[in-house]
Amino acid sequence: DWAAQGKKGVWLKVPLASGSAVGAAAANGFVFHHAQPAYAMMTRWLPPIPSTLPNYSFTQIGVGGVVINARGEVLMVQETVSPMPQFQGCWKLPGGLADPGEDFMQTAKREVFEETGVDGEEMGIVTLRHSHGYRFGQGDVYVTVKLRAKSDVLRIDPVEIAAAEWMSMDRMRAIVEHNPAAPLDGKVSASTFRQIEAAMDGPLIQAETLPGRNGKRGPTLYTAGKI
Repeated sequence: DWAAQGKKGVWLKVPLASGSAVGAAAANGFVFHHAQPAYAMMTRWLPPIPSTLPNYSFTQIGVGGVVINARGEVLMVQETVSPMPQFQGCWKLPGGLADPGEDFMQTAKREVFEETGVDGEEMGIVTLRHSHGYRFGQGDVYVTVKLRAKSDVLRIDPVEIAAAEWMSMDRMRAIVEHNPAAPLDGKVSASTFRQIEAAMDGPLIQAETLPGRNGKRGPTLYTAGKI
């Protein structure tokens, strides 16, 4: 008996090949914790008090690149299909979700290159936005990274990107939409423009990789620059 052994929480990993066992586990008090392509993880909390088992990951990380060319113009893109109808056709920063194991800079450089063919040189972190209640009830952390373009030649990915342009600050300022409820087709959102302004004029957060342990790569420390 688990409780007699002093256990409070029980973890049950069900491989995909044994998926038929999920029903039996549920009938014995197990509930889903998370699932991956190769397995489902289930848990059972034994004592009559609130569970203290840790939740599965509940925050996704997205990164956008504020890419500047030699003329001081910013790289902007229009997605082929936007995640929400209101944003269809808007001009936005190139970027996307981080892959497991990526730092912010790595995600920004990869996404910018995949979407536009532009190779960027890292300069620093600009902003961090934290939101809640996004896809699947997750939180959303969106980081903007300032990059210096090594070339301004564009080679867009037509599957993801409908158009890409280098835009001056004056042009973007002229098409900023300040009404949060208005469609953004052909516009730049006020939030995006605020992040771009911070990249052009504000201090940058710098990244430093700390020493690792046991032969593993160390964590990345982000520190604010001087104002």
